[in-house]
Amino acid sequence: MIRIWIAMMLALLLLAGCGGEKDAGYVARKLDIVLPQPAAVTSGDSHGGFHGDGLLHTELTFSPEDGARVEEAVSHHPSGRWNPFPMDDKMESFLYRGGAAELAGWTVPERGWWYLLDRQEDREGSMFQRSSFNYTLAVYDSAAATLSYLEFDT
Repeated sequence: MIRIWIAMMLALLLLAGCGGEKDAGYVARKLDIVLPQPAAVTSGDSHGGFHGDGLLHTELTFSPEDGARVEEAVSHHPSGRWNPFPMDDKMESFLYRGGAAELAGWTVPERGWWYLLDRQEDREGSMFQRSSFNYTLAVYDSAAATLSYLEFDT
């Protein structure tokens, strides 16, 4: 009986450890960066809604040494899509005051880097004025050594 219990506990620990790698691997692929193994991973996904609408969000926390490697990767990314904080007021208001970052429970970092990819198929008009949104946002908080990633679809 004890052997079965131990085997079940080991299987649960193995499965719990695999989840973080999957989340970190997904974020790394989507952002086209190499990431070290995170120390902690939290995530949520509400994309079960109508036409796949919802919010996927993942937060990867790194050790200070690995965090420095992540900051190096995003600050020198060849795409040029990563921007240093602070954001301009309009963008910060759009994302953090009633936007997806606020829905994910994120706070605006004092220093770090941010990335925004508009995935809307019909890109008529300003992103700020649309009736629906499809975008990817990533934020690297330098002080917390945390990479936050979200996909928002309405």
